[in-house]
Amino acid sequence: MKKLLLICMMICLVFCLGGCNFPWDKEKTGDKNVRKENITASEVKDSMKGKQLIIGVSDGMAPFSVRDEKTKEMKGFDIDLIKGISEYLGFEYKLRVAPMRELTDLLREKKIDLAISGICITDSRQKEFQFSDVYFENTLKVMVNTDKNITDRKELEGKTIGVEEGTSNAEYAQTNLSEENKIKVYPSMDKVFKDLEKGKIDATVYDATGVDYFMANYKGDKISALDEKLNSAESNYGIMFRKKDPSVGKFNVTLQVLNTEGTYQTIKNEWIGSEDED
Repeated sequence: MKKLLLICMMICLVFCLGGCNFPWDKEKTGDKNVRKENITASEVKDSMKGKQLIIGVSDGMAPFSVRDEKTKEMKGFDIDLIKGISEYLGFEYKLRVAPMRELTDLLREKKIDLAISGICITDSRQKEFQFSDVYFENTLKVMVNTDKNITDRKELEGKTIGVEEGTSNAEYAQTNLSEENKIKVYPSMDKVFKDLEKGKIDATVYDATGVDYFMANYKGDKISALDEKLNSAESNYGIMFRKKDPSVGKFNVTLQVLNTEGTYQTIKNEWIGSEDED
């Protein structure tokens, strides 16, 4: 149980992809309502120098954002990505750590300037917030209790599915699974995983990268993952801003710069793995 709790604390929530190519290579963008501007890399370089941003992150989103057990500092894919963006644009920043479900409230109340922690670009979120271009493509997977003998998605009908409150995974389960399913909502993914291991729920829907990370570290025999991926158009990750934030275009250009110069791939290799390892 201690090992399970340790894994849960490292990875809780949503959000991802096995073997992603850089999403902008496919001209995929975030907020479809954002006007695209022709801003050059040289124009945005150091253009935010002197600014101090407060960036909201969750500490339960391994391998994207998680707290180091020894140093208590935040680490992960998203943490390194923000560091690279800040170095190019020139701004300084502080991290404000909060549960995933609270990040939207903090952004709405102007207590943070932006949020990043494997946040899916959903239609419901885009009604209120603005997103960067997609920086990570996401799919979903199903994890099941091994005693339930569930071997494919069709066998989920009538089962109890646990999901985390306020996530796109919860939206997906409530929208796409059978009406015969019982959806049980939890405040965090660590509670989902613990009940899944105990057999109190039959399955959960979670981001594919998070599933792979969990299974690579899980030493028990009560949880397994189905091979099938559940594609969702609202599962890709973007950086979340308030509407009409003028810095979004600068962030988008910087994301492309980090890809071109190899920084993005270096971060991906560190936290997700290289294409050769997929």
